Amino acid sequence: MPVINVSILEGRSIDVKRAYIRALTDVSVDVLKCRPENVTIVLSEMPFEHYGRAGRMKLDDLLEGGLSVADYHAREAKKE
Repeated sequence: MPVINVSILEGRSIDVKRAYIRALTDVSVDVLKCRPENVTIVLSEMPFEHYGRAGRMKLDDLLEGGLSVADYHAREAKKE
């Protein structure tokens, strides 16, 4: 019974999170040959001020770049 814990930055829509959980479940079923009801996904959302890389807070990077959290997600969605 796989239990998958994923940390993501906050702000994504319910539909995006639903699709992500479905995709992780589908991949687990295909690769691990288990039943979907045996796959558990735990999404933990972090505020941008709780995430940093290379000594910098993600929130500061956004603000310095003139982006709001909503702007960031809109920009990232266009990359897909």
